[in-house]
Amino acid sequence: MAKRLIPLLLACGLLTGWHWFEPAARRNQKGIEAYRQGKYAAALEQFLSAKGLKAAAPQLKNNTAAALYELKKYQEALDEFSSIDPAKLGGAASAWHYNLGNAYYRLQQYPQALESYKRGLRIDPDDVQAKKNYELTLKKIREQQQQPQQQEQQDDRAEAEKQKQKYEAMMQFLDQNEKKQMEKKKRRISAAKNEKDW
Repeated sequence: MAKRLIPLLLACGLLTGWHWFEPAARRNQKGIEAYRQGKYAAALEQFLSAKGLKAAAPQLKNNTAAALYELKKYQEALDEFSSIDPAKLGGAASAWHYNLGNAYYRLQQYPQALESYKRGLRIDPDDVQAKKNYELTLKKIREQQQQPQQQEQQDDRAEAEKQKQKYEAMMQFLDQNEKKQMEKKKRRISAAKNEKDW
C-alpha cells in the first residue's frame, strides 16, 4: 500500500528550492537515500534531524511520516501526515491523500481511509493504486457492516439449537416417564389377573 511514498520523497527535495549546502537539505537527502535502501530507521533519524532545523517544512513532515509508516508506527505516521497542509505540497497533494488513506487503513479506520482515497482521486482520477485501495477499503466497510448481521444470524441459530436440545431432552424424559408408567400399569394388570374371583 505504500508504493507511492518514494516518488513523493524524491520530489520533496526539488520542491523546496533548497540548496545542497543547506544542512536541512543535506540531512533530507541522506534520509531519502536511506529510505531508498530500505533503512527506514536511519531515514527517520535523518528526517527528524532535518525537521529540527526546518520544523515547518511540509516536505520534511511528509518524509518523516513516510518513514514512520514503513516502521509500522501507523498512529505516529497518521499524526505526522495530519499536521501537513496539502495545499503546501503542490502537485504532491494527491500522493499525500493516498498516504494518509494508507495510514487510516492500517489503523482500521476505514471510513476515514475511504475519504482520503476519494479526495486523492478527485485530484488525480487516473491513479490506479488509489482506485485499488479505494475498492479494497469499500469492501472492508461492507464486511464490517455484514458482520453484525451474520453474528445475529449465528446467535439465532445457536438459540434455536438450544431450544431444540431442550425440547428433545424433555421429550426423552417424557418417553422414559411414560414407559415407566406403562410398566407399572402392566404390573397392576397382571397382578389383578392373578387374583381369582370366587
